[in-house]
Amino acid sequence: MTLFERESMLPTVAGMRNIYRLHDDIDRLFGSFLARDAWPDSPDNVALLPQLDFKSDDKTYTMSVELPGVAPEDVKLEVNGNELTLSGEKKEEVRENSKTHVQERRYGSFMRRVSLPEDADCDSIRAVSKNGVLTLEIPRKAAKTAKSIEVQKS
Repeated sequence: MTLFERESMLPTVAGMRNIYRLHDDIDRLFGSFLARDAWPDSPDNVALLPQLDFKSDDKTYTMSVELPGVAPEDVKLEVNGNELTLSGEKKEEVRENSKTHVQERRYGSFMRRVSLPEDADCDSIRAVSKNGVLTLEIPRKAAKTAKSIEVQKS
């Protein structure tokens, strides 16, 4: 095969453009049907799964959760037993008469459940949102000390 014959087999710019369009159409078709955020309870939902750091010292547990673009009023925190549920919604700002040319950011509902340690004081959790980071301060309960029981004669 000559070089000329090989070059004639290469797709043209217009042909490549059509391939890219087809690829985008397939992504849109399956992306909307199989989108990870369609099932917010799914562990595979990493698109809107808030990332967190969990640290501790002798008196407090500190959890920092990244929530860029999420207003504090769109975040809900619930404690049931020692399970903390963080849920909310990242809303898209929609302007009239505007066209979206590229959209890489994800929008929609999210939820994350975290099991807290047994010594977490779930009744005294404090939450503060600043610069897209939600920080929860969770006090630790005082450690239970052993109690001796005196045995009496009957």
